[in-house]
Amino acid sequence: MKLCASISVALAIASAVPALAQQDGSRFYPPAGCTEVLTIQSRGCEVTHLYTCEADAQGEQWGITFDVDGPSNLGKIDYETQWVESYEMFPMRRFVLVEPPADPANMTELLETGVDSLDFQQQGPDGLNRYVGFDRILPGEVVIDGETLLKTQFSMRSELADGTVFELEGNEYIIPRLRRFISGNYTRTDTDEPISWDNSPIDFVYPGEPGFFTKTPLYECEPTLAHYASPKKGTDQ
Repeated sequence: MKLCASISVALAIASAVPALAQQDGSRFYPPAGCTEVLTIQSRGCEVTHLYTCEADAQGEQWGITFDVDGPSNLGKIDYETQWVESYEMFPMRRFVLVEPPADPANMTELLETGVDSLDFQQQGPDGLNRYVGFDRILPGEVVIDGETLLKTQFSMRSELADGTVFELEGNEYIIPRLRRFISGNYTRTDTDEPISWDNSPIDFVYPGEPGFFTKTPLYECEPTLAHYASPKKGTDQ
């Protein structure tokens, strides 16, 4: 995607809430020329929407996540799941992949061998952010809400432009048919005491189903906004 077109997509996302209220204020609408693919309701009061846009290169796809306060982040990956672009919202901050990566993320290698190392940088408003780590596929498949997934183990060290270092480990999931990582459970280990949280998937909502592309997260939010997820709901056990 050309730079101007890419920024236009992000700006359209950022303005989606007020601009589209006359259509359905509870629903997210991606920009014109984009196709809605899947909604994922997760633990930790998050809902994520996956979509593709005809202006992008083949294999590229977008994901936007909403929490209780609205859209929190937006990102585009390529066919190998490289972080081509990432956006923080309100204020909007754009991060782009620095080419060529020292060790690019490679979904093909991960699916074929079960492990993939990575070492890449993104250019942001404050300078370069570096990410070093690995993904490993755990044995077997898991099924959550009818969707067949692979479960991964990962470790990531983030060295940010301002000198901050994050060390993160945990588990995520892959939707093989979409060549897409989705959130799981995380532990930050660079702190005095480990900090853990869980954004594992609970519901997968498909086109035409109630709640598809809703802006409202459903699980583990404030009681007045959503409802509680039982410990067993959405698990792969």
